[in-house]
Amino acid sequence: MVKMLVFLVIALLASAAAAYPIVAARSRELSRLDRRLGRETGSASTMVRRDQLISVPDMIAPLLARAQIELSARAIILGIAAVLLLAMLGLLMSGPTAALLALVGLPLAAYAYVSRRANRRIDALIQALPHYIDSVRQMQMVGSSLPQALERALLEAPDSVRSFMTPVARRLEWGAPVADTMQLLSLRLRVPEVAMLAAAIATNLRYGGSITAVLANLSNILRARLRVRREMDAATAQAKVSARILIAMPIVAMVLLMAVNPAYLDFFTGDRRGHTLAIVALCLQGMGMLAMKRMMRLVF
Repeated sequence: MVKMLVFLVIALLASAAAAYPIVAARSRELSRLDRRLGRETGSASTMVRRDQLISVPDMIAPLLARAQIELSARAIILGIAAVLLLAMLGLLMSGPTAALLALVGLPLAAYAYVSRRANRRIDALIQALPHYIDSVRQMQMVGSSLPQALERALLEAPDSVRSFMTPVARRLEWGAPVADTMQLLSLRLRVPEVAMLAAAIATNLRYGGSITAVLANLSNILRARLRVRREMDAATAQAKVSARILIAMPIVAMVLLMAVNPAYLDFFTGDRRGHTLAIVALCLQGMGMLAMKRMMRLVF
């Protein structure tokens, strides 16, 4: 059963690698389109290297956008090749269990890294966004238009804001509408705070009124959300530590047993029943980690 799963996953990865020429052809087509647009607009900044970038499924596109990672066909094919190589080495050296661990563990580790990177960057953006909104409001009060205020406020903004808002400023330089540009950023990131800013700008531009008052209220709301989030983090800190301890206990116990009795893993590596039990144990551990994470997730 385990061996069949291993070969099935290897076949799927090999099929993905075989699809590389199709993906590369589409990427080259998008590159030619970008070059044509760059020549028509006369802007050198549109001549961005996109011959290697590919589109990703909508399910993971917001995560990659929040992590500010752009996947290329070359990176994907190298990653698949590395996973296949490690899986084959595990299959030859330790059997199908090690190969299955490589096929499942490496993608999960990559996902955990991307998710952690995205959370760090979005947290930094949310922390600095009220100050950026205040800068935009001040630029508006001294006579700048809204597009000018969004661009000029970036000069004093921290890197966490500038890295996400620089593409917005570039589109505004090309003459794109402010509301559509901010809505595009909101759809790309799917962050509530950015969606609130985009909705406030779109509503004000459509129905009129003082944008400075709207931005002031929005800044106060975002600061209140940050205060609530800090209070929630402080209230759940003890529970989070307890959850981490519970997750680490089986791993620590296994390491201690291996230190006391090095032959402890022989049953799991050399016996077919041990292979099955090892996979069941890893699946249960993963399900427990996901359940703990879901229980500790607070949304407001």
